[in-house]
Amino acid sequence: MQVDSDTSVIARRKERLRSNRISGWHHHAVRTKDMTATRAFYEGVLQLPLVGTWTEAYDVIKQTPSNYVHCFFEVGDGSALGFFQFEEGMRDAPMPMPRDPYEHHVSLGVDTMETVDYFRKRIEEAGAPVEIVDHGYCYSCYTQDPNGMIVEISTIVPNGIEILEQSAQTAEADLENWLAGVREPNNKWRGKTKI
Repeated sequence: MQVDSDTSVIARRKERLRSNRISGWHHHAVRTKDMTATRAFYEGVLQLPLVGTWTEAYDVIKQTPSNYVHCFFEVGDGSALGFFQFEEGMRDAPMPMPRDPYEHHVSLGVDTMETVDYFRKRIEEAGAPVEIVDHGYCYSCYTQDPNGMIVEISTIVPNGIEILEQSAQTAEADLENWLAGVREPNNKWRGKTKI
């Protein structure tokens, strides 16, 4: 079901995005115990280049002496995934990453379903677990990085913009309904992507 012409859907989306003062991620940061394995996964498997390595001798947040390295792996829009590794003995071990993707995961966007499948194959070849999910509005593969963080590679499906715009028109009412106890599923597109 299409509610508007493709032109007005795209125009509405562009206007909403243009009015948002947050233009995108700068970086998403996580602690690691093993920067070598982290780099092998992000640079080697996911092909995100290492573009910054900052070594610090002072913890600017806690304002205490410390020693750590902070590495940035660049995403195509110029944002980055950042990882901290502290010198042995400077901090407790990193907290374990949630194993439940509903607790925490990072989703990296690609342009096509074929690109999702390209990375699925690379992840499989690297020996990491991978799972494909058709969300209806997007198509994704999920895996875990060497730190235990769940990583999703995702793309909007060919008719996904229209689906997302339909959702944008009812998002507030849908949330109000859910908060009021209505539990009827409303994602009629899940599992229907033509692959």
